[in-house]
Amino acid sequence: MKESHRISVRFDLSDPKQRKVYEALHEIDRNEHGSMSAFAIKAIGEYLDRLSYNGRFDFTLDDIRDMFRKEIRELDLAPREAAPSFTPPAEMTDEERQENDRNVLETLDMFT
Repeated sequence: MKESHRISVRFDLSDPKQRKVYEALHEIDRNEHGSMSAFAIKAIGEYLDRLSYNGRFDFTLDDIRDMFRKEIRELDLAPREAAPSFTPPAEMTDEERQENDRNVLETLDMFT
């Protein structure tokens, strides 16, 4: 039996997804990933390894735990300080005090 086989893949460059894959394959770092063929075989192999026989992604319990740990680490769970309540300035002019009193009375009128 022949040890290697060749297949041909055609990309429809008018399809944005296929164009993206085509361009990405041409931009891979060959020192890091080897040839386009080696990169494509590795990517397809890793994808197929994650698929179970019924087409669903097959995650182990440890994979799910790791995913939750990562997500929780990124959450900001620190308690928030309550916004300070408004305190009018300690010293108000007579005019400011009268304006403040008027505003308070108007607000209380809304509840009657």
